[in-house]
Amino acid sequence: MKITYITLLLLALTTMPLHAEEPAVKGRTSFHKWMETPRSFTIKEDTITYRPKWFIPDHFSIQHAGLIGYMSIDVGYDFKSRYHPTLYYGLLSESFGGSSVTVHTISLKNSWDLVRRGRWGNFTPKAGISINFGRTNNTFQRLPPHYPNKYYFQNKIHAAPFWGAEYKIAANNNTKFFKAVAVYGEMSTLNAYLLECIRTKYVTIDKIWNFALGVTVYIH
Repeated sequence: MKITYITLLLLALTTMPLHAEEPAVKGRTSFHKWMETPRSFTIKEDTITYRPKWFIPDHFSIQHAGLIGYMSIDVGYDFKSRYHPTLYYGLLSESFGGSSVTVHTISLKNSWDLVRRGRWGNFTPKAGISINFGRTNNTFQRLPPHYPNKYYFQNKIHAAPFWGAEYKIAANNNTKFFKAVAVYGEMSTLNAYLLECIRTKYVTIDKIWNFALGVTVYIH
């Protein structure tokens, strides 16, 4: 049933009125205009006005799996150097994933385009590494003293390399609140899994990868 809900959500987002190609779109979305409207607040008798333009994210995403919880959401930015830093919050619980424990994950995802956007049409291969911070009732950064020294990994902070691809479709000219929608898929793993794959015969390369599926809405 949960998978059905996720599938319906992905279909709803990806069937919005869009163009098949991704032309250069000029202008600002209604979201950007609202965010860039000057705001002010008063401290005692002084009124401070500011324009919150610099921290406006370039895109939002929702993702299923990918070692950042059963479901996760994010805000991210795009740089001309093909670098896309993104901050994720993921949740795994009894309701989201059927887990007996609840796990909250914060992830800083560092993604790079492997080719220039538009070179392969709407399709862009990607790769990068995430830094995941997990919190539950049995995460630890330092091994408890009763554990054998160097036998277990700390499980609070992980490096998670990944690779995948994105298919991005530009919105039509009548869409005011976003510029494009993309569907992406990724294969990711953890540094602990890679180390065990290298140093033991029991963990093989085909068993350490986790598949993620997500939808991104670009507002800039």
